[in-house]
Amino acid sequence: MAKFVVVDKAPETLAKGEIVITQPDFMEQIVANQKKAPRNNLTAVNHLREVLQSISVKYDPELNAMRIKLVNYVGVPFKNNEELSTIVVRVLKNEYPQVFDKVLDHQLQNRPTNTKLIYYVGDFRGTGPFFRASIDHLDEKDIEAYMTDKPKRIVGKPAITNEEAKERGSSNS
Repeated sequence: MAKFVVVDKAPETLAKGEIVITQPDFMEQIVANQKKAPRNNLTAVNHLREVLQSISVKYDPELNAMRIKLVNYVGVPFKNNEELSTIVVRVLKNEYPQVFDKVLDHQLQNRPTNTKLIYYVGDFRGTGPFFRASIDHLDEKDIEAYMTDKPKRIVGKPAITNEEAKERGSSNS
């Protein structure tokens, strides 16, 4: 059964059965619609709608790009696709936030079948889809024990010493 852990930064190397899921940035849709972007590096209604429509096609058919209010996002300057990505994420967080859960649902449904551990780079508040998919949460400190199937070593002092245990055992007889 797969488990997930919320991390600030994904590990550089992944073991077998581990995958990384990040918060959606919609870079795939932005790159796909890059030729439709205005030449002046300012956001435009038609381009934003094209990006939103391609997000709708892949993740959420209920997302209607024509119903999203873009008046506050037109004419915003951007230098590259990463900056445009932050603008698109801001639009969706403000106008249609449920798409983020649908993106995670899509990624979880399409993960490799042998996935044992998912590193989620993002905010814990956005982990609802993991729980709906019956994927349990795991603390970072428990990763090694979970991946190696070895019980966690108990470090510390026992409640009673061996001598006290023998003493109690002999006094009860």
